[in-house]
Amino acid sequence: MLRDRPRVIPILIFMTFFALFAPLELLADRSALEVGRGKEVLASVGDDVLLLSDFRKMLSALPAEQRDKLTPDKQKTLVEDWILTRLLSAEAERNGIAKRAHVQSALRKSRMDVLSKEMLRDITSGIVATKDDVASYFEAHKELFAVPETVHLHILTVGAHEEAEAALARIGAGEDFAAVAKDVSTDKFKDSGGDVGVIPKSEKLPEYLRVAFYLRAGSTSDAIRCKDGYCVLKVTEKSPSRNLSFDELTPKLKAMIENKALRVKQAKAVIEARMRLEKKTGVQRHLDLLGASEK
Repeated sequence: MLRDRPRVIPILIFMTFFALFAPLELLADRSALEVGRGKEVLASVGDDVLLLSDFRKMLSALPAEQRDKLTPDKQKTLVEDWILTRLLSAEAERNGIAKRAHVQSALRKSRMDVLSKEMLRDITSGIVATKDDVASYFEAHKELFAVPETVHLHILTVGAHEEAEAALARIGAGEDFAAVAKDVSTDKFKDSGGDVGVIPKSEKLPEYLRVAFYLRAGSTSDAIRCKDGYCVLKVTEKSPSRNLSFDELTPKLKAMIENKALRVKQAKAVIEARMRLEKKTGVQRHLDLLGASEK
């Protein structure tokens, strides 16, 4: 019966999670008895041991959205992948596969990748962003956190140009804009006397609404063609754009700036380390062999 056949872990799953268990190779040189003494051994292949504590530590390092999807059955699949990886690897060693030229090249590259990433961690691990670092970053990018110009806008909308001119004549004769809007307007702001509220300047605004930012506070526009006919705008207040201070930012924006400042400082440390290492080791470049750069 099919249900009695041994379960085979799909090779695709094995390849997907192979890298996930790479840090656990550190346990490979210790015997199962030595590592497992007084601890819970989740699995072992010869002398190679996977402890429950190490497995949980590895899972905790995953992004939350991935970790939440790891049901007990999927976690068991990961353990089976770990076992299969070691079985195949050991058999490859016995069969001399590690001696193949392309395999040796891949192993050297893998070793360099692991070592270079660990060196980067060493270079950047002790770096912290000070208040001065954060202030410098914010000062250099404060235009990104500027509050745009705003207007308190009122609007009335009618179907024809003549109706808009008639409304303007009534406003010009001294009638209150809100009263005229409640009387003749056909848009959704009619009941509030045309009061749209405070709106920020934006390229996303329809062109006819952008006219409001060219009006003086307290002034009214001419009749303007709009999507529903013709409208008349009135601006009661204007506030110019301004840069926020760091203290005015939301906690989320402050955290983002602090993180950016830290990354800038870490990148600078990496560049300095690279320059030092290039001088120490000696590096040559012949990038002209790649051809001329595209304009």
